[in-house]
Amino acid sequence: MILEIFVALSVVLLTIVFNYRRKRLTRAFENSYVIITGCDSGFGRLAAERFHRLGMHVFAGCLLDKSVKELKESSTDRLVPFQLDIRKLSDIENLLQRIKRNIPDGQGLTGLINNAGISGSCGLIESLGSDQYLSTFRVNFFGMVDVTKTLMPLLRKGKGRIINTSSVGGKLAAPFTTPYLTTKYAIESYSDSLRRELYHDDISVHIIEPGMFKTGILNKGSLEVCSIKNFENLPSESKEFYGIDMITKTIKNIDTGIADADTNFGKVVDAYQHALTSPYPKIRYKVGIHSWILIPMANYLPEWLMDMIIGLQFPKPARTMEK
Repeated sequence: MILEIFVALSVVLLTIVFNYRRKRLTRAFENSYVIITGCDSGFGRLAAERFHRLGMHVFAGCLLDKSVKELKESSTDRLVPFQLDIRKLSDIENLLQRIKRNIPDGQGLTGLINNAGISGSCGLIESLGSDQYLSTFRVNFFGMVDVTKTLMPLLRKGKGRIINTSSVGGKLAAPFTTPYLTTKYAIESYSDSLRRELYHDDISVHIIEPGMFKTGILNKGSLEVCSIKNFENLPSESKEFYGIDMITKTIKNIDTGIADADTNFGKVVDAYQHALTSPYPKIRYKVGIHSWILIPMANYLPEWLMDMIIGLQFPKPARTMEK
């Protein structure tokens, strides 16, 4: 009995010590070189500004020229904003050359934060074609893959960390935003494969899984326009089956969720910072209340029960209601 109590107390003590040590952050920021994609707004913009304030050298990729100008006006030469469309291999190659020009000889990258992403097309799965999936994958997944592949030698040289932004949607699928969700599932799988492939290297891979945050991705107006447009392109038989009311009611339900979304983007940037600088970074970071609740539900509840919970959140098609 005494032995069991001793073992239990030892496990508790070691857990407390490990979690305390894990919260510590390293200090040598001035020699850190970090690349962040998707710095026009949201998590990426906030991360670029914070890491710059901490003394890091930050390469901030922005899609829009006006975002580049805004960052230049509010920073020192340690923050290098530039236009980057991760769908274009030429832009990614230019990024590589820019980094090489701006870091000391023999210096590598401390970290890569793959933050760029779009919501993509939305609506009923029957209304979405493969081209709409592909356009979302080009940004959220293929762009991330190409950036990571291109920068791998510099990450290896710097014993860097790769931080990939997934989502609670990478663990929990739901209707209406399927192209976006499938990219997040792909990010989860890619990150796990990459981390295990790099097991013997000095590069680590970390996954950020935010819940619902009020970023530009969560936009009721664009969801409504996109889903109705795709609905109108359905054959008349399918439109009669579903009914436009199903679309408008679904948008209303989603809007209710958006209203409850988190506005504190700093929580996600805290996760970026910990993954980048802690001596004991986590493999996965659940960020926000939705992530902490929904991911365990998806992991541990029976699938039939999750199907029922999620399915009941969405209205029935018009023809089904007639039966």
